[in-house]
Amino acid sequence: MSRGPQDRRQNRDQPRGRRRRRDADEARPLRRPPQSYEDESRRVVYIAAEGEKTERDYIALLNKTYGERKKFVLKFHGARNGLRPTEVVQKVIESASDPADEKWALFDRDARDNRDQDIPDAMREAAEQGVQVALSHPSFELWLLLHFQQFTSQEGGVNDAVLRRLREHRDAKGFAEYDRSSGDRGKGLDDQRGQSLLGREKDAVRHARKLVSLCSHGSCSARNLAHAPIPGPRTESYEEWNRRSGHAENCDPLKRDPSTDVWRLLVHLGIVEDETSAR
Repeated sequence: MSRGPQDRRQNRDQPRGRRRRRDADEARPLRRPPQSYEDESRRVVYIAAEGEKTERDYIALLNKTYGERKKFVLKFHGARNGLRPTEVVQKVIESASDPADEKWALFDRDARDNRDQDIPDAMREAAEQGVQVALSHPSFELWLLLHFQQFTSQEGGVNDAVLRRLREHRDAKGFAEYDRSSGDRGKGLDDQRGQSLLGREKDAVRHARKLVSLCSHGSCSARNLAHAPIPGPRTESYEEWNRRSGHAENCDPLKRDPSTDVWRLLVHLGIVEDETSAR
């Protein structure tokens, strides 16, 4: 049946294509902001440390160099004036979005700061709350030094010998004035220092693994490293949690001289393959 003049006039008065555009818009999903894809494609790991400068720079270096390739995002939290070990653990717990999120606390032995009670308390709190701990004895700088050489000397928690070796090593570019004052002579990992570390991660992990086996306890071995993430708070006993590091369940953390657990973080992130799992 043909349409009359009035019907055609009504059609002309209606906005052309308006209905089709509205239907198409309703069917099209809303665009998501780019940052919303991050959590779906990358692991988010929360990290807190007692130091504000060197540890922060190191975590930023890992993010920049390996984050996209290895599919992780490290979210660092520190404090301008530093934190004690128990405060580091509490900081990362507060910073995480969910109790089951992956969390790491980095802190040092540092015998000059009287931490003999604070460290065991921090370790037990971390175990209860499902936080991984990377303890360095005597300091985080030991981990930096292990990129260039092995170091097995027991220093009683004092950092002087580690710093001296780090400053003097010919391959540790930019470290000659490390921690002597402020600015370029202070702490932190500028471009030159950071670049001198890159490419040496396997050596650092190998040296750190060896220190676990040399632990004075006598029953510690990096072969016992646990890879699986902690399921959540209150899911492991302190002894089970302690064995994750390769150290024996009753190994006193204050006597792991020298040692550093930062290597576990790199293995955990897939930056370096663990020798045990590679066999």
